[in-house]
Amino acid sequence: MNGYSCLAAYYDRLMTDFGYDSYLGLLGRELEGREGVDLCCGSGRITIALALQGKKMTGVDMSGEMLSVAADNALKAGVKPLFVRADATAFRPQHEVDFVTCVCDGINYIRQKDLAVFFENAACSLKKGGKLIFDASSEYKLKKTIGNNVFFEDYDDLTYIWSNTPFAGGVKMDLTFFIRGRDGKYIKQTEEHTQYAHSESTIGKALGDRFSFRNFDFGTSGPVTAKTQRIVWVCEKL
Repeated sequence: MNGYSCLAAYYDRLMTDFGYDSYLGLLGRELEGREGVDLCCGSGRITIALALQGKKMTGVDMSGEMLSVAADNALKAGVKPLFVRADATAFRPQHEVDFVTCVCDGINYIRQKDLAVFFENAACSLKKGGKLIFDASSEYKLKKTIGNNVFFEDYDDLTYIWSNTPFAGGVKMDLTFFIRGRDGKYIKQTEEHTQYAHSESTIGKALGDRFSFRNFDFGTSGPVTAKTQRIVWVCEKL
C-alpha cells in the first residue's frame, strides 16, 4: 500500500462519504477489552477514535505518508496511539490483544494468496475470544460500480481524476492529481493502486478454523445480497 504518496495529504478530505460514525457504532457494540490493533490504519480515523474512548491502540500501515498524517491527527486529538510502519500480512504485536480491526478496504489491498497468512497473523495477535472486525468492497462493487469507470472531484486547490481498469482478480486504479502550489500554478502528480476482489467463499476459506464469523451488508446491516457494495465481517477467535 505504498501508493499513498500524494493521496495521503487529501485522504480525509476526499473520504467524507465513508460512514465512519456507523462503523464506530458497530465497533462500540462489538468490541470488548481495552487493547487493540488497527491494521491498514491510514490516516488514523479509527485508531484515534478508539484511543479517545480510552483504548490502548496500535495503528499499522505500510505508507509512511499516511502514518505521518495519522500522527498529526493524533496530536491534534490529544491522544498517543502507537503507529507502526509494517505490512498488515506480517505484523504481530508483542503480546496478544483484545481486538483487531481493518477498516475501509484494507483487505482489498491483500492478494488472494496472502489472505490466509493475514488471518493467521490476526489470530495469533488475539486473545482467545478476541474479535477481528474488517470490511471488504464486494466483487460487485469492484467489477460493476468501480470497474471501467472514471470519477473526479474539482476544488480550487485540487483536482483529481480516478480512472479504473478491471482485471480478472480485481481493479487497477490510476489517480491523477492537479495540485495548486503557492505560486498559483498547478503541479501534476500520479499514483497507482490495485485492489483485489475477494468472494465471500474465498474469505471464509482463508479464515479457516481459526475463527467463528458472521457477515452482513454495511449499508443496510442486513444479509449480503448480489448487489451489496461493502461487506463487514465480525470474527471471534476460537
